[in-house]
Amino acid sequence: TMTTMVQRPIFLLSGDVVGDGILHLQSFDTRDRKIRAAKMLGMMWLFAALSVPIIILHFVLVPGFLIAGPLMAYKRYRLTEVPDHVSGNCPAGKEDFTLSLEASDRLPLWTHCPACHASLHLFEKETSPAV
Repeated sequence: TMTTMVQRPIFLLSGDVVGDGILHLQSFDTRDRKIRAAKMLGMMWLFAALSVPIIILHFVLVPGFLIAGPLMAYKRYRLTEVPDHVSGNCPAGKEDFTLSLEASDRLPLWTHCPACHASLHLFEKETSPAV
């Protein structure tokens, strides 16, 4: 697959102190996006097939999974990048850290420093709040 890692500079805000960080993202090419979408469609339709023998609930589950399949596959296909992790120097504790992110995480994001547990506000440089 042609999944590549992309880096973007971000700001890390803790209280009134601003620091620099790097947002690491997985970037997907067209082929990889099609594969990810096909896997999602297959998984949803498998769930629909497995729901058939469930008495009473199959009236809701089977149509639900059949409809969700193309919708979720399209949503997955449209994703060109997903966040992987953030690295930087904590503005409060002055320690280097790496923070794993969920694929659904989007900036701006409030979190805590894994090293000193200070509150951190992560945001991209072009969308920075007035500091």
